[in-house]
Amino acid sequence: MRLEKHIETVSEFASGQAGAVALQPLMKDHAHPGQRANVYRNSGILACVEALRSNYSRLARMMGDEFFGAMARAYVASKPPSVRSLVGYGASLPPFLAAADSQHGLPWLSNLALLDRAWLAAHLASDARPLSADSVARHGPDALMHTLIDLSPSARLVETDWGLTALWSALDAGNAPSRETPIPQRTEYVLFWRPDGEVRMRQLSHGEYTFLQSLARGHAIGAACEMALSAQPDIDLSSLIAGTFASGIFVNATSLQGTSQ
Repeated sequence: MRLEKHIETVSEFASGQAGAVALQPLMKDHAHPGQRANVYRNSGILACVEALRSNYSRLARMMGDEFFGAMARAYVASKPPSVRSLVGYGASLPPFLAAADSQHGLPWLSNLALLDRAWLAAHLASDARPLSADSVARHGPDALMHTLIDLSPSARLVETDWGLTALWSALDAGNAPSRETPIPQRTEYVLFWRPDGEVRMRQLSHGEYTFLQSLARGHAIGAACEMALSAQPDIDLSSLIAGTFASGIFVNATSLQGTSQ
């Protein structure tokens, strides 16, 4: 049996998509694998469920052990891991939850999972030294407007359809609000980043979000400021620029006038 087919067969069995009989071609003399195979599969599923519980800890706290466990097992059966390591497993859990809205009746669950996913991505991202104030000061006001800025590899910008920032923070602190807690349906903007080895979360205004999103997409600071003003006409651009530079979210500045830091 080709290695690719071998891996596919074992993966299908581990996820519950195939029975133990599917493993017979892999066994010596094509013997039936017996009960040991089921023990292996159950152990594999449990490992995946626990990885999801770790990667989505606030979501798990909100859902409760039984509810989360049932959902996680359904996800593992549908989306078994494609690599051996379970670090970061479950990238497609938010859309999986969104597709099941009619079954669980909690349409904001997928957005809560998005926030957990963004925290995890910031946590696992590579390290980068924040841009220093001295580096920024070398650019004059006009040159600064024509400067490209790189966001930290840990930066994650999230737009949600539900007001979940306060709930996520409560869950992160170890609290477990009731699933009956009313969740307001409104757009919120959230930033996750890791400036000093610890992931931070901050709720953004529409203008702040637009500014950072524009920079992330390769626009210079001047253009990003214009987009922020369009999104939020009353935004204070001086405070916006000073605050974001002081946050440690930027790691590199490249002047379009020829200076690079």
